[in-house]
Amino acid sequence: MKSNLTAPTNNGEPAAGWLKKYSVPIATYAIFTLIGLIVWAIRDIRYFALFNGIGTTELVTRILVFNNPRLRQPMRRLVQIIVGGMLLIILGFVFGVNFQFEQIFFDFQAGVVTGALIQLVIARLIIPFVFGNAFCSRACWDGAIFEITNRKNGRNFKRKPWLAWGYLLLIVAMAFAVAHYFTNPAGDENELLRKKWIVAENLFIIGGGYLLTMLCGSRAYCRLLCPFMTISSLLYRFSIFKITPVKSADCTQCGACSQACPMLIDVKESVRNVERVQNAQCILCERCVSACKRNVLKVSAKKAI
Repeated sequence: MKSNLTAPTNNGEPAAGWLKKYSVPIATYAIFTLIGLIVWAIRDIRYFALFNGIGTTELVTRILVFNNPRLRQPMRRLVQIIVGGMLLIILGFVFGVNFQFEQIFFDFQAGVVTGALIQLVIARLIIPFVFGNAFCSRACWDGAIFEITNRKNGRNFKRKPWLAWGYLLLIVAMAFAVAHYFTNPAGDENELLRKKWIVAENLFIIGGGYLLTMLCGSRAYCRLLCPFMTISSLLYRFSIFKITPVKSADCTQCGACSQACPMLIDVKESVRNVERVQNAQCILCERCVSACKRNVLKVSAKKAI
């Protein structure tokens, strides 16, 4: 008698093979649902609905992509629009939840915990151990706008640690100064002021990011300054799932993967060296995967071959 793992599913595929094939979306759904349950216990059921919704959206769209790879980028952008739009428009503009970095320190001054700290802990300190900087390509609303509007211009200003950490410290100093000398936007009594901050911050990031792109290359704000990426990039080396060459011998070194990368990573070099993409700025957008006509690359937890 066959075990449950070797018994065929409804479509005739062994259960073990099905689980292996869909390991990434299943892991995504399980992780986000677990996170939702934990945050629900700490805060309220809205956070369970949020995180379970993210996991479900990623599960459904990834299964669709497995059966039709041409849908990979449209589905990813759809997830980014749905999740990012929900975070910004519904939670941000409607409920006044600010997810930007300085809100963490506004909240600290006020002695409260809101979405900014939750995002930092979950999206930048927990998820990077599994999916690296995938939040940036699937949930970040500013990143979604940059992806639509930004264009490569031949410039590739490299990320400088001193600049990234300097910008982060500047934000921290600014947040403490505003909270101490002016009106702290944290707290229920300052909801209108907080919503104004949300609008102003995102306009600043989008406008400044677009200007930086013209000067320094594709998605320059994300690559050079984003404080959330500055933190999560420290953990990227430990990530389980990464862009991985699975058919290095089939690579023609055409460079389409590197050309497609919005973070200006030399993916081709990783394939040449038969190694996983170890660049801490990889956002797991899989545009390199989609660009390769020989299916050399995929998101995997295995070693490069």
